[in-house]
Amino acid sequence: MPNRSFAGGPSRLFASLSPLRLKRSVSAASAGRSSDTAACLVAALPAYQVALWPDGWVIGPGGGVAVRDTHAMAEARRWYVLADRAAGAPRMDRTMRLYGTFVPRPVVALAGQRFPSESVASVALQLVAGDWIAQRRQQLLAAPDEAIRARWLGWTGSRHTADPGTDAIAMCVMEVLADCLREGLIPTTGSDLRVRPDDGFGIRGYRCLITVDLDSSARVRFREVIQTALVPWNRAVVRDCAAHPLIKVEVRGRR
Repeated sequence: MPNRSFAGGPSRLFASLSPLRLKRSVSAASAGRSSDTAACLVAALPAYQVALWPDGWVIGPGGGVAVRDTHAMAEARRWYVLADRAAGAPRMDRTMRLYGTFVPRPVVALAGQRFPSESVASVALQLVAGDWIAQRRQQLLAAPDEAIRARWLGWTGSRHTADPGTDAIAMCVMEVLADCLREGLIPTTGSDLRVRPDDGFGIRGYRCLITVDLDSSARVRFREVIQTALVPWNRAVVRDCAAHPLIKVEVRGRR
């Protein structure tokens, strides 16, 4: 578990933050459109997006598709691990459906895979879970406005990698601290940084604890600046109708 110390000074321009790269399947105005329009959008979604709804894919600059865990995929993975550990355990599919946590094993197993195009991703997912994808689309069509809103809650920073590791996250936060200090966005003060992995919901996240010599109100502003500055490297997943960043920042005062 890294434990880093940092102190910085003033200087050059702070690089502008990259905007969130929200995916092209939903336009920026879709949240305010009618239910009929939302239903048309859901009906037209490619198969891979339906299977990985709302935040389980990233479209790369060349049009390739990277599959990332959704909260539902992580939850289903826990059920399957439980079934595999219990010798002779019955199939979990029916139980998972009763609890509303069913995602087919082949879909869960695709986490971390990359496909050269959206069409290839759709074909691959249709092959392993075509019937379930059709059912899933009908579920989304039953409440299309809610489906679209859920999609907008999830976002991925353009520089985020699937699991960068604790050391890489620590270096990223250190660089962000240095940039914010140089630009005067946070006060000049020494800080200690500790980063630890957080796997509480089945998707690898990181908790960054920064200790500073600031009062409580200044610490709140400090945290807001750093959390915002991390957006290009961060990712948020949708859980319980809310967005949860995978890199979380906590700022404490020295005792």
